[in-house]
Amino acid sequence: MIELFKQNRMFRMLLTYQFFSSIGGGMFSMFILLSVHLIYQNPIYTGIAGFLMAAPFIFSFAIGPIVDRRNKVSIMCLTTLLEFLVISLLAFTPVQEQFGILFMFAVILIYNIAALFESPAGNALLPQVVGAEKILEANSMIRIAAMMGGIFIAAVLFISLRNEPSFDFIYGFSAAFLAIAFITSLFLKNATPKGSIGNISSTKYVQDLKEGAKFVRSNVLLYVMITATAMGMFAEITFVNRPMFLEYHVGAQGYIIFSTVVLLGGIFASSFMGKIGNRFRMGQLILMLFLLAGVSRIIFVFVLPIRVMSGIVAMITYATFGSAINIIFSSLNQKIPSADMVGRVVTLSSTFRSVFATIGALIGGIIGSIIPVVDHIFIYQGLSYIIIAMLMWIVPSVRTLPRMSEIKRG
Repeated sequence: MIELFKQNRMFRMLLTYQFFSSIGGGMFSMFILLSVHLIYQNPIYTGIAGFLMAAPFIFSFAIGPIVDRRNKVSIMCLTTLLEFLVISLLAFTPVQEQFGILFMFAVILIYNIAALFESPAGNALLPQVVGAEKILEANSMIRIAAMMGGIFIAAVLFISLRNEPSFDFIYGFSAAFLAIAFITSLFLKNATPKGSIGNISSTKYVQDLKEGAKFVRSNVLLYVMITATAMGMFAEITFVNRPMFLEYHVGAQGYIIFSTVVLLGGIFASSFMGKIGNRFRMGQLILMLFLLAGVSRIIFVFVLPIRVMSGIVAMITYATFGSAINIIFSSLNQKIPSADMVGRVVTLSSTFRSVFATIGALIGGIIGSIIPVVDHIFIYQGLSYIIIAMLMWIVPSVRTLPRMSEIKRG
């Protein structure tokens, strides 16, 4: 992985952008649900906030042709700037005090609309920056950078929560790093040759969408999308209840600690996948990772109330397996399509994942307000992963996926 970093200047710039963007956006995303929970103590509000974080991505399918036919770097610059502006508004103005939860909902929605464009643009730019044989390695390095940024975020949040939480300070910190990410994005260059990016007529736009959908249906990416969608929905149900679950067992500072160890799990997964991920057949690895993620999630629920350190170990283990699955899914979405179709494939996948993630967020908010023992929600998530693994085993095209380096485009 180090050789890729040394030899590819444009990848270094993209990695730097992702690092600062992950700190700024990650701090906001990590803290916003907790802040809604701490301020209003209403699971329904937390569920709505989770819904608004996921809802914009329902329209990801419509973004794919735009990303594929527009300058990816320009999209990243504009969306990062918008993210900076709305979080600055939350941090440095008294508007929140006047409009309360409605203003917070508005900021969450606008931020995630911007992220709706930024994420697929970065995903579509990567295959233009690195060779196809380096996709898994490059994704692993980007995730390591993001996770290292997340650990930094967690340290700041932990310190800020020692006494009374300083919401303005945290949001201001997030805005500052998004400003740095925006400045970094100005040094990126789009790798697509001039003249190769055409305008989108309404007819061509619809045709591009159909071509993307047809391509996904014609190969293993269909089952990857279905699996990722199911995984995301059950994860979202637990995600909106995580602040309540962890605050009850380990307090607000404990919430930050456990959010940090999730990032450590991501670093372990990225290091593992980047160094030796190409040695394994992807189908068998995916199935095994789902089983291990499900089992470790159930173990986490049972050991946390007994001993916090055991809960931390179980959380890291779960996060490692879950992050490895996401790295594989992201790499397949970038490796299998042709370079000019990556944006469509990524956004189609995001659309279906987001539809069910929003459903999961609403279900999670309702369940969290009525279920007597929130621990059960996490147990159900673990069982769902085990069931997903069993169902995937009967799909030949998933079960027989070769090593990532052996997978051909198209």
